[in-house]
Amino acid sequence: MRRARVLCLAGLLAGCVPTADFRDLRDEVRKLQKDQGRAAQQADVTKKLEDLDAKIAGLRVAQQGLDRKLEDLLRQAEDPARRQEPDGGHEEAPIQPGGPEAAQEPTSHAPAGPPPTSGGPEPQPAPGPTVLYNQAYNDYLKGHYDLAISGFGELLKKFPGSSRSAHAQYWIGRSHSNNQDYRRAIETYERVIADYPKSDKAPAAFFEAGLAHAELGEIAKARERLTQVIEHYPRSNEASRARLKLADLQ
Repeated sequence: MRRARVLCLAGLLAGCVPTADFRDLRDEVRKLQKDQGRAAQQADVTKKLEDLDAKIAGLRVAQQGLDRKLEDLLRQAEDPARRQEPDGGHEEAPIQPGGPEAAQEPTSHAPAGPPPTSGGPEPQPAPGPTVLYNQAYNDYLKGHYDLAISGFGELLKKFPGSSRSAHAQYWIGRSHSNNQDYRRAIETYERVIADYPKSDKAPAAFFEAGLAHAELGEIAKARERLTQVIEHYPRSNEASRARLKLADLQ
């Protein structure tokens, strides 16, 4: 309606003699036309801003949903029965009867010698670190935590320099935690931290030590260990879990 009036006024004025009054009116018409153009642009910008606000709100809702899913996944990861090795572990699968080792047969076709004359079974070779580790880890997965502690302890005693030593020590700590013997669990995790600081189990040891302190009501120590996970291993999965746990401890 306003635009029609402006155009009408402009048409009426176009046929008059250009006097000072005409020029003033003409300038006012042009000014009104410019103002109307600015108002249209402002309305367009306002609509775009409203659309952006709606998109931002939608993204915020989606992010909240992803955060809840991540929290659920991290909580599920704490259940040892739902997976084999916690994040960061690269252990070999337990050796099964009839596996690759059992399938290796001698290829020689030399004539067999005379049967042994001595009675009784032949002596079996002592199990190596891999066999001991797999046996103890299977006990852990089955919930036989005392047997797991014994098995991992035997591995550490017979093969103290094994590449599996850090993992064995860590799983002893987890076995104590599952037995709710949190004080022994903390002592074991501290050995992992002190003796194997570069192991891929070090972040998990920090994190589990924090959980054990929290179970004992030692909140300050729990927060200290969880904070160290975030500071020393910011990109680890344990760092994400530590952030969630710290939020629970507030």
